[in-house]
Amino acid sequence: MSGLPPWAVTLLACLLVSAVTEFASNPATLTVFLPILSALSETLLINPLHTLIPSTMCVSFGVMLPVGNPPNAIVFSYGHVQISDMVKAGFGVNLIGVAVVMLAITTWGVPLFNLTEFPSWAVARNVTGGL
Repeated sequence: MSGLPPWAVTLLACLLVSAVTEFASNPATLTVFLPILSALSETLLINPLHTLIPSTMCVSFGVMLPVGNPPNAIVFSYGHVQISDMVKAGFGVNLIGVAVVMLAITTWGVPLFNLTEFPSWAVARNVTGGL
């Protein structure tokens, strides 16, 4: 992944998080993926905010399956909507959501958070070395 530009790494992270959040809860998805994405950003020398902020926003796009969020489960429980109908409608909503998040991070996010440079606070330090 070191040959990819930062926006491509962010896009892959957003798509992955959006897919996983369809099956797992939002806090569980973030708890698993944010440390991984933070370490990945540090390794690739990408500002961690460039991957962590969009991924955090994309975790709320669980709209395809009944297990994605409680309103989906309520609608599905009435029996008038099939899972295939929910997937058809939700897939488009997910893609639009990821596209909007990517547009926001590449236009507003870069100047707002200074995402073009790797910050000094993002370097991991061994905190147990001095004990």
